[in-house]
Amino acid sequence: MKQVRCIGLTGGIGSGKSTVASMFSELGVPVLDLDQLGNAVTEPGSEGLKHLVQVFGAWILHADGSLHRKALADHCFADADRTALLNSIVHPLIWQREAEWLGWQHCKYALIEASVLLESGGASRMDQVVVVLTDESIRLQRVLKRGRHDAAQFRQIIARQCDDATRHRLADYLIDNNGDLMSLRKQVRRLHEQLQASAGG
Repeated sequence: MKQVRCIGLTGGIGSGKSTVASMFSELGVPVLDLDQLGNAVTEPGSEGLKHLVQVFGAWILHADGSLHRKALADHCFADADRTALLNSIVHPLIWQREAEWLGWQHCKYALIEASVLLESGGASRMDQVVVVLTDESIRLQRVLKRGRHDAAQFRQIIARQCDDATRHRLADYLIDNNGDLMSLRKQVRRLHEQLQASAGG
């Protein structure tokens, strides 16, 4: 049985990707957040976490046995080989859960939300890709307002993500999130109608 039409949604840190995903969800579109799924496949007791400990060592765990995500991220993202090793463990687990989830959906299309969809080669699994674009200065303001990262950390993160020229090239649809929420909602609704129409009966 053919799986539901799969639409990837991505954008750089602070672009408003999650806000866009919420708007699609409000319109009745099933949304799967791969970033959250990445947490789920490495939770305590999971095979994913056991594999990570075997490869990297028990130092990646908190005292309660949960994954110290920041410590592991800092360790891996400083080295391309370690990043590739981490991805080789976690990504197949995510893809398996993604395929299972898509098999449960009964709708014209479903949305797969992922921060590094393009960087990880995930676009190849999608039927089409939607990219949320926002000026870097606005993205920085949003990230600082959240309080989870400072300006230096923001720069480090965007250095690991692809640039807007690449996003333009790989996107089937673009959403401009430099305006207000009303403008954003109009774009989402218009794109939802396009995607429903292109998905057919």
